[in-house]
Amino acid sequence: MILKSTLPWISSLSSFPPLPTALSLLNGCKSTREIQQLHALAVKTGFFYYEPLVASRIVESCCSIFHYSSPKSEDVNYALSVFDQTHYSSTFVYNTLIRAQTQVDQSEEALLLFYWMLCDPSPIVPDKFTFPFVLKSCAQLGSIEEGEQIHSLVLKTNFVSDEFVLNSIIHMYGRCGKINSAQRVFEGMSERNIVTWNSMIDGLVKSGDLGSAYRLFYEMPQRNLVSWNTMIAGYARHSFPYEALDLLVELKVTEISPDESTLVSAISAISDLGLLRLGKLVHGYVIRHEFALTSALGASLVDMYSKCGSIYGALRVFMGILNKNVGHWTSLIVGFAVHGLAEDALKLFSQMLSSGVKPNYVTFIGVLSACSHGGLVKVGLENFNLMRRTYNIEPTIQHYGCIVDLLGRSGLLREAKELIENMPIRPGPVLWGSLLSACRNHRNIEIGEIAAQNLVEVMPDFGGGYVLLSNLYAGIGRWEDFGRARRVMADRGVKKVPGLSWIEVDGEIHEFVAGDKFHPRSVDIYNVLVDLDSKLRWVEL
Repeated sequence: MILKSTLPWISSLSSFPPLPTALSLLNGCKSTREIQQLHALAVKTGFFYYEPLVASRIVESCCSIFHYSSPKSEDVNYALSVFDQTHYSSTFVYNTLIRAQTQVDQSEEALLLFYWMLCDPSPIVPDKFTFPFVLKSCAQLGSIEEGEQIHSLVLKTNFVSDEFVLNSIIHMYGRCGKINSAQRVFEGMSERNIVTWNSMIDGLVKSGDLGSAYRLFYEMPQRNLVSWNTMIAGYARHSFPYEALDLLVELKVTEISPDESTLVSAISAISDLGLLRLGKLVHGYVIRHEFALTSALGASLVDMYSKCGSIYGALRVFMGILNKNVGHWTSLIVGFAVHGLAEDALKLFSQMLSSGVKPNYVTFIGVLSACSHGGLVKVGLENFNLMRRTYNIEPTIQHYGCIVDLLGRSGLLREAKELIENMPIRPGPVLWGSLLSACRNHRNIEIGEIAAQNLVEVMPDFGGGYVLLSNLYAGIGRWEDFGRARRVMADRGVKKVPGLSWIEVDGEIHEFVAGDKFHPRSVDIYNVLVDLDSKLRWVEL
């Protein structure tokens, strides 16, 4: 449909401007929509079919728009549909379309288009901009074989020493897990810019080699915010929260200001440690510097307050966000679930659906977890079916884990066992362990032994399974079996991993391990515990 209000110069569909005029009009288009109007007029008059140059110029006009703005997937698909009908092309057109496809997550199609570029009879020669776009597609897909082939092609061209191309090769190898190949390219470069260093550090952080990444970080002749963010995010993602926060402190004394990515990573580290006081300080920084909470930063703050024990703080942040997305809703739903507020979680989920926000798979983990904590079997199963039938979300191991836990808590052990045995995903130790724990609580030895056997098969060195089974035997008075389970545990050298907890007091973090006597004030701590124990026994009497 042609909207004349958009292009007022279109006064009739019965004629098409002369070719020079038509092409100049295409050059003046500011959006894909305007280009489509000219395209429609060309088709209506037949001009599109007997003048092949029009299709090529339409594609070039689309590419000019894509070059200066981020395209939408429907715009890219439109440009490609016209491109299929062209007879003339250029390196610029191929480069722009490949780049646009990587921007809208069409990486496989981008690689295919690169193949057609190489096969174009014109011929079309790749340039220094072509290879980085294609290598980015390989990185997004983790396609190492295609990436290595493109690297080989680069070695045969004049771009083998181009920093832009080599940086993309390092990035591709790093994202594909070939860190040694990335290292060889890095060491073979005679000149390195800051992007080179950042790409190599990023690759080391994906591979989990944080020690090498840290050393390289401090060897850099110059660091920018990307360098700091890569290291802070890497530490936070690989469960080194203290190191992430130490780097944040170091960043504060430089002239580089943290951005949203920095703060999201820092808040994630704070959440893992449960440092509410520090979390409030970072929240204050967010407020003072007027960061918007409409994206990941808002969801991170909601999650942080929840994990640090302040569900009301999480609620206050949530209520202050005007345009809430699925991440904001999900963070608070999960928070309510973790705090045992099942009804609040389900009510919030209902409000989310009423507001028109579509839930994702994480949302349903929160909903099902809430049902589990609240013992709401019927509601949990209804939402499990809603996830699959209405939103086409295939259940993951986490969703099945929530349902097994829900059934197990409610004493429906046989139903939980049948669910595990019939699920399309191979059950792991968490599911069998959850069922075994439920069997211990409900003293069901028959299903408990089955769960324990499967748990030992998938994770023979997991001491917690032996402990659960032995406790189940003890609970029903089968002391011989209790002793046998403990002896097997000892013979195999399996030990139960001790529990770990920590608490923040006056800004200092105190860590405790089960049975810990290494704390400087352990004597005072145990004296308090003994005193509390005696007082509780007196109350019982």
